[in-house]
Amino acid sequence: MFDPLLNANNKGEYSSGLAEKYTVADDLKSITFILRKGVKFIDGTDFNAEAAKWNLDKRIATKSYPYWGSVDVIDEYTIKMNLTSWVNTILGTFTAQGTWMISPTAYEKNGEEWARENPTGTGPFKFQSFERDVNYKVVKNPNYWQKGKPYLDGVTVLFISDSNTIRMAMEAGQADACQIEAGKTAVDLKAKGFGLQITIGTVMCMVPDTAHSDSILADQKVREAIEYAIDRDAIADAFSYGLWEAPYQIPPASSMGYNPNFTLAREYNPDKARQLLTEAGHPDGIKVTLGWPPLSLDMNIALAMKADLAKVNIDLEIDAVAVLPQFFDDTNNAHDELFFMPVFSGANWNSALALSFAPSQTMMNMAWGRTDKFLELYNKTMGSKAPDQKLMWDVSNYLTENAEVIPVACGASAYCVSSYVKDGGWYSTAADYSPINLWIDK
Repeated sequence: MFDPLLNANNKGEYSSGLAEKYTVADDLKSITFILRKGVKFIDGTDFNAEAAKWNLDKRIATKSYPYWGSVDVIDEYTIKMNLTSWVNTILGTFTAQGTWMISPTAYEKNGEEWARENPTGTGPFKFQSFERDVNYKVVKNPNYWQKGKPYLDGVTVLFISDSNTIRMAMEAGQADACQIEAGKTAVDLKAKGFGLQITIGTVMCMVPDTAHSDSILADQKVREAIEYAIDRDAIADAFSYGLWEAPYQIPPASSMGYNPNFTLAREYNPDKARQLLTEAGHPDGIKVTLGWPPLSLDMNIALAMKADLAKVNIDLEIDAVAVLPQFFDDTNNAHDELFFMPVFSGANWNSALALSFAPSQTMMNMAWGRTDKFLELYNKTMGSKAPDQKLMWDVSNYLTENAEVIPVACGASAYCVSSYVKDGGWYSTAADYSPINLWIDK
């Protein structure tokens, strides 16, 4: 239902959206956007510089984008975003929901509560209905600015939480495509003849409490012992059904931050783990807690880690947190605790780095110590004008070499698609797929 200023693909390349062109100032203090002419909101009002400024000012007021300063209207179809400072992830904030535009006229006329239930964007589809936990429906916008698109008359999204029910819906023809965890259900559907597209966009990591000097996890030898004790290859074999490999570095293979020549892996070695525990002054073992988030993760992965660690006298207590706010609070305050969490990643791995470990991050991971060396490397990789793969490798290598963050498993997802569904662009864009280009082979 919405268009952003810019579109992004899974390689981190940007293309036009509601902005036909953009220019980053030489001093990196502003970005100028030339807006597309002839675009209308679904209520028939014009999209222009004043409408764009109104939307961006709303975002700035929420303080969701700390590097956005203020917006100047240059002319009817040109705006300038003044930046508070530069980071090379900033173009990504002008894609997807960061710059989804709604009609200021509709909002001002009907109020905020009305606007929540009646989206008025510029996108290829317009809202039809929503029933919580059941479905969500949109229909074709006949006046979309890209002539001839979208091809579909509408899209219905079914909300189904159980993977077996998803599989049965696909097999019965009640759904044409689905997005699910890359595991057994995906493999089963592929065997039934459905197309399969997977992405490994997340590495599930253990983030230790290292900010507290009295934490048992502040000792690098203890952290290394934990990493050597976990059989990540066995976990991958058991839980991915061959769809992902064991991760030994934090960036996933789909990211620019991934190093194909990585040499710092700590592979499974229980004897080395016991040796390190003894050197750290714990010959009889230790006890630590693993905070487990309320996400759709297989708890058996936690139990597999617990069994591995027990072999080297590390007693792992699993604390399955019921609600996400409590989990985030624990990552800020708990002692002697590891937290199992996704380090999300797009093509520009710096986005994942900033989301999880930025020095300005206050929502989570404040119990994770940001060393002076990490901050030096972080500022270098974030501050370069364009994303620099070598600088990403420097940060990732530092985190791995010092066991600051321990990668354990891959968070992979899959699209399973019926053969007659065409041109979905599965995982080709930052928004995962492209309903604007989808069509059905009759």
